[in-house]
Amino acid sequence: MKMARSTGCAMAVVGGVFDDTSTKFLGDAFDAMLGMLHGTHYPDAVREALADRVIEFGRTTSERDPQRLARAVLASLGIKF
Repeated sequence: MKMARSTGCAMAVVGGVFDDTSTKFLGDAFDAMLGMLHGTHYPDAVREALADRVIEFGRTTSERDPQRLARAVLASLGIKF
């Protein structure tokens, strides 16, 4: 996957703002999580709930490896690898 150059915007979420580096990290973790779940064919509501969990974990942990964060999010949902 090729990432487009940043527009310089920050991702705003309730209770915080993420800079470009954090936004890319969270996006990479979300993509890794979907890869672990074997695809992107989930309904929007499910994808949104997963994204919310990634953002929550991104805000509350010092983890900066997208793969490990993705595994932690899935483990919190009872999904084991």
